[in-house]
Amino acid sequence: MTSTFGTYSIAYSGMYVNQAALTTTSTNLANIDTTGASKVQLSSVELATATASGTASGSGVSVASITRSRDIYLDRTYRTENAEATYLSVKSGNLEYLDQILCEYETDSSSETTTTTTGLQAVIDDFFAAWEALATDASSESTRSETIAAAVDLIDMLTAIDEQLQQLQADAVTGVQDGVDSLNELAWQVAALNQQISKAESGGGEASYLRDQRDTLLDQMSALADISVTESNGTLKVTLGGVSLVNGATVHELVVAGTGTTDDPLTVKWAGSGNTATIKSGSIKAYLEDADQTGYEAIDADDIPYNFTATATSSITTLRQALNVLITTLAVEVNALCTSGVDLNGDAGQVLFTVIDSSQPLSITNIQVNPELVDDPDLLVTSASGEDGDNTIASQIAKLSQDTTSFASSGIALDITDFYKAVTTWLGTAGDEAATKYETQAALVTQLDYQRQSVSGISIDEEMSNMIKFQTAYAASARVMSTIDGLLGDLIEVLD
Repeated sequence: MTSTFGTYSIAYSGMYVNQAALTTTSTNLANIDTTGASKVQLSSVELATATASGTASGSGVSVASITRSRDIYLDRTYRTENAEATYLSVKSGNLEYLDQILCEYETDSSSETTTTTTGLQAVIDDFFAAWEALATDASSESTRSETIAAAVDLIDMLTAIDEQLQQLQADAVTGVQDGVDSLNELAWQVAALNQQISKAESGGGEASYLRDQRDTLLDQMSALADISVTESNGTLKVTLGGVSLVNGATVHELVVAGTGTTDDPLTVKWAGSGNTATIKSGSIKAYLEDADQTGYEAIDADDIPYNFTATATSSITTLRQALNVLITTLAVEVNALCTSGVDLNGDAGQVLFTVIDSSQPLSITNIQVNPELVDDPDLLVTSASGEDGDNTIASQIAKLSQDTTSFASSGIALDITDFYKAVTTWLGTAGDEAATKYETQAALVTQLDYQRQSVSGISIDEEMSNMIKFQTAYAASARVMSTIDGLLGDLIEVLD
């Protein structure tokens, strides 16, 4: 049987443990709105004292541990899926922006119908319509000027679109560089916290708030790349593609190599070894893919019909190459017809489209309407023979809109209108698929985070209930101590 003094010790241990429990409750309540804060829980263990006779009696309670409520498996799954979600977010966002750049359709909110706008298709139609008008009245100065203007409008729109696409790829390069810088910085912060946590817990201390900070950093890192995390004795090791990024207090940094051009592609490498880092998801991976210009190339007359396929790693490059094929093919075909005829002066025909830089091939980035024709529309070729009423060349150029021998997509012969429709169809389909995948993935990440919060989140109702429970238990233990104190006083008085 426990002695009177033993009972006094038991009551004291109850007060101590419940006071510690109240401290954890106070910590939880203080961090109810703190981002990344995990619920702290106290675990207690019953104490027993063995006697010489082999029996044991309860001797109170002690604090076994104060730990965070955290599910490492949910954390691991969340970070894996979060990397995929940010990857899809970037890809979906860029595809949506590509669709906005082309600006082919808009919805009339009053009638909820889709109508065409003054996008590229309309400008292509205007170009051929101008040639049709010229084929009926080649002697009209205004019609000639309008045809030149339609050609200028077509080139201006295509080059403006391509400039926006180039800027989007430049932004992707910046996205890779900024992402790698952020990943390195977060890695150093995790390494610093590894040291602090190890030092705090080496003497039996508690560092839940430091662990919360570290987990928040790991969540941020998972948005950038598909990291893997393992823990040993409180120290984390973070790997990327099987290679150590953070190991205790050591960080192996990443660097960005290349400029993002076709000749100097963008890569992410390990600073120490120079080996290419394996990144399978996250925003860095998405930006790396969209910055890739592999698949964009100049074409010449021998390549026509150029068999366009949407197989480039970058959707931006795919669209750039599609538009490059469209205008280069059209320019080569129109120029060939123009140089086969004569102008109003009876001279040999000049090309309608010329290069800006003679050292570079004709392409969407190196094309303009012949300045001489802009200055003098009479030089525009409409006739094969120069005879009055001979508008053969103008008519043939107008009919190029229906020519199925110049364009091909995935092996299918198309005219220019159907070719462009194939491009916009690919873009719309790819955009819808990416948006759907992102929505599904984002919902999964949200669900996983909700499950994490159900484990580690702080509930004010639960903490208030715990506060009352621990307060009552503390008061009860104090009442026992007071009672024992009174009994001891009475005992001392009797003995005296």
